[in-house]
Amino acid sequence: MRPIVLAFAALVIPLFAQENTLPLVPVEHQPFAAQVSRLLEALDVLNDPLPAAETAELKRLAASNNNGSNAAQRMQQILDRHCLAGVNINPESRVKVQEGPAKAELIQQGWRTFFVKVQNEAGITPVLAVESRNAGRLAGTDQDAVARKFLDLQMYSKQPLKPNLSGLEVEYRILQIFSRDAGKREAKLSFNVGQGTQDLGFRSDVDILFLCKPAQRISLRVLDFDDRPTTGSFLIRDKEGRVYPSQAKRLAPDLFFQPQVYRGNGDSLLLPQGDYTIEYT
Repeated sequence: MRPIVLAFAALVIPLFAQENTLPLVPVEHQPFAAQVSRLLEALDVLNDPLPAAETAELKRLAASNNNGSNAAQRMQQILDRHCLAGVNINPESRVKVQEGPAKAELIQQGWRTFFVKVQNEAGITPVLAVESRNAGRLAGTDQDAVARKFLDLQMYSKQPLKPNLSGLEVEYRILQIFSRDAGKREAKLSFNVGQGTQDLGFRSDVDILFLCKPAQRISLRVLDFDDRPTTGSFLIRDKEGRVYPSQAKRLAPDLFFQPQVYRGNGDSLLLPQGDYTIEYT
């Protein structure tokens, strides 16, 4: 019996290795290359580019006039590495999703950028939306839901991208995810292209286990003009204008309806590594 067990194990290993592989979709080179170029421009706007070697290869492939189908497949192979999810829209416009090969790593009190690969068999042009029971504003939420709602998430669709799908057989969208917490956290993501398009077998949902790396604790010295300890107002924004701490994730005494927070001398803030503009009074 031992040889049978060993043969079975040899078969299982490659199957698991391919579990999160996304399909390579036939697509014409010219429109796909244009979409990839806009994607790279958007990453530059977000100050979150791909590794230099990947960016250079994608630009070379996008500009290639030879072997268009091979170039399109190679571009997909590179971009797929950074996909948190793959979305399939079937000819009846039903949506199903699978987890992608990207490392599911977040950062506490910060945003991470991922791709979502969209295989659009229906050729439709709606907005791709993402939802999660683990996301949402905390203010006014019952206590049982506070621990569950550790995420913020949004599809990035500002220039040079467009809010709607193009109708191309395959394209990539940018998904940004914020984590309130550090440690291991599981979240359910659900994708749709309009009411009633979710797959009837709940295959439009995907459960992903995230590793959320801790932020840095920043200690504050807040002194009045005469060097006496006092309380100050702090308005903190990143390069994208996003406010920290996230207004959606605030609980009393922090106020969700105004962008600034108040801290006294000796208090602290959690911030991920990055560049910020801080206004204080």
